[in-house]
Amino acid sequence: MKAVSKFLVFCVLAVVVMYMVGAGMPAQHVVTRRMSFPAPPERVWSALLSIRQLPVDRSDLHIIDQGTATRPPATLEVVGTPVKLEVETIHPPRDLVVKTADADVAYGGTWTFVLELESNELTRLTVTEEAEVHNRLLRFAVRALGLDDSLIDGIFRAVKRKLSETPAGP
Repeated sequence: MKAVSKFLVFCVLAVVVMYMVGAGMPAQHVVTRRMSFPAPPERVWSALLSIRQLPVDRSDLHIIDQGTATRPPATLEVVGTPVKLEVETIHPPRDLVVKTADADVAYGGTWTFVLELESNELTRLTVTEEAEVHNRLLRFAVRALGLDDSLIDGIFRAVKRKLSETPAGP
């Protein structure tokens, strides 16, 4: 019984320490990542707008909002939680700026997507995340585990997967 009590005290203290450390970390961060895809901008754009879930897109199993090839979905599932999005800027297939619509989400902000043609069949996608982690425990986890760019990595994986599933066309 003493061992269980000691373990519970340890767990509570660990959570308190993580909360305090998270409170001392900056809430805002900016991360920019780039990746090139072997496809024209129109295909990369379509793949980008078909993402429904992050950090692992499984829209083949569960679709929240169908969206279209020209507009992003109104809701994106992030780690199992629906997050409402607002489009700030959209210029297909060049650039897109979306932000979280709800101010009270634990992890919110603005994501800027820029597509640039590098060569005939190579498109560079640049994603800039200007986010704020409101929840102090989540902030600790994101910073301590180096997960600042995990959503961007999920976007790149989903675009790559969707490009491999979608035929290139004539």
